[in-house]
Amino acid sequence: METSQFMVQLDVKITLFLKEKINPLTLSRLKSILVFFGIGIFLFFSVFIIKAEAADLDRDLQVTVPILLYHNISNDDSASNRYVVDVSDFKKQMEQLRKWGYSSITIKDLIDHISYGKPLPARPVVISFDDGYIEVFTTAFPIMEKLGFRGTVYIVANRLSADGFLTIEELQELIDQDWEVGSHGMTHTELTQNHNLVRNEILQSRLDLENALGVKIYSFAYPFGALDWYVSNKVYDYGYQAAVGVGTLSNHSIGTIYNLSRREVQGDYSLETFSGLLPWTNYAPEPVRKYKPE
Repeated sequence: METSQFMVQLDVKITLFLKEKINPLTLSRLKSILVFFGIGIFLFFSVFIIKAEAADLDRDLQVTVPILLYHNISNDDSASNRYVVDVSDFKKQMEQLRKWGYSSITIKDLIDHISYGKPLPARPVVISFDDGYIEVFTTAFPIMEKLGFRGTVYIVANRLSADGFLTIEELQELIDQDWEVGSHGMTHTELTQNHNLVRNEILQSRLDLENALGVKIYSFAYPFGALDWYVSNKVYDYGYQAAVGVGTLSNHSIGTIYNLSRREVQGDYSLETFSGLLPWTNYAPEPVRKYKPE
C-alpha cells in the first residue's frame, strides 16, 4: 500500500469514530496527532522491513578465510597420528604460510568482518587449536611468534591447569600476545547425544573461563565437531558470537557464523596435502608482519 492511500484510510477511520463525541476543534487537533503518530509507525516498520531484506541479502555475501584446526604439536611417536602434528612438520607448514603471504587473524576478527564489515588483511588465515594441550604454549607459540602469527585456542574448562594442559598463566601470556581463547565445553562431551548437558557444557564453561582469565569468550568449538539445531541455537542463546566445527570449506557468511568450517590438519599430512587445505598457494609479497585489527 502506498503512503498516500494509507493516510487517507487512516483519516477516514479516525473521523468516523470520533466526530460524534468530540467538539470540532479538539477533533481536528486529535486527528493531526493521530495522523502523525500513524506516519511514525508506518515509517518505522518500513525501515524495519528494508533492514530485514538487506540482512537476508547479506547472508549470501561470503568471505574466504581458511580456518586451520590443530590439536597437538609434539614429537611423541606414541601419540595418535591423526591428532598430533610433528614439530618439524608444523614449523614447515607455518613457514610455508608465511611464504604464501598469509596473515593470521583470530575468530573474533572474522566475526567482526562478517558482522560489521571491519577490514581484514590480504590472505587471512585462522590458526586454531582444540583441547588446550600445553604444547600449544611450549612448542607452537614460539614458532608462530617468530613468524608473526597468532592463534585461537579452544579450552576444555575442567582441564584448565590440569597436568599436560594449559595453565591460566600460560593462557594469559597468549592473550597478551593477541591470541584469542574460546570454549571447547566443560568436559568435551558430544552434546548431540545428551541435550540435558548443554547448559553446563556451553554456558557454564564460558562463565568459568571468563572468570579465570578476565577476558570475554566470544566463540565456541563443538566437541568432536558435532552439532544439531538445538545445540547451535543454545550456543547463540548462551551469549556466544560464533561457533566453529569441522568441514571442508574456506568460505563463510553470516548464515554460517554458528558453524564456521575448519580444515583439520592431521599428523600424517605432507606439505602437498597441507597446501590442498588452502585457497592461495602461490608466492606473494611479504604480508603484514603481525596483523592487528584496528
